[in-house]
Amino acid sequence: MNSWRSLRPLVLGGMLLQSLAAGGAPAAPKPSLVSVEARVYDRQKGAIVSVEEASDPYGMNVDAFIVVKVQGTHEGDAPLKLKLVVSAPKESSEASGDRPAWKVTQTRTLHALSEEGTTQVPFLLPYACASKVQVTVTLTGPGVKGSKTLDTSFPCAE
Repeated sequence: MNSWRSLRPLVLGGMLLQSLAAGGAPAAPKPSLVSVEARVYDRQKGAIVSVEEASDPYGMNVDAFIVVKVQGTHEGDAPLKLKLVVSAPKESSEASGDRPAWKVTQTRTLHALSEEGTTQVPFLLPYACASKVQVTVTLTGPGVKGSKTLDTSFPCAE
């Protein structure tokens, strides 16, 4: 009985080491999409602002600025792909007449993500007035696939 008490810490320590070796270090979180935000880049101010703060209420002299937040870490031979699709249907109004449907697609290749866990990826595209705009982002890569959609508008004064 006495010999078991003296061996107990050694046995428990060995079991702990074995469980650590079997599990290894905790795996880094897989990359995933956290959020999609639409803002405006005001060329006159040289700044990113809200739509209400833009210096031109008619959508002139501004660009759409989309920020995609990706959480997790990634480093490897195969990069991640981030695809942005922004579209609006055809519209018609008394003040502005007919506006054609439009669609913009951009992609970014991400070879590494921030070690801190959150990476913000910017996209800049032409601002086209529309009351219904759909922003869809897709993240793909080795063992990773996800998408997020933002329904918003790119308003202009009428």
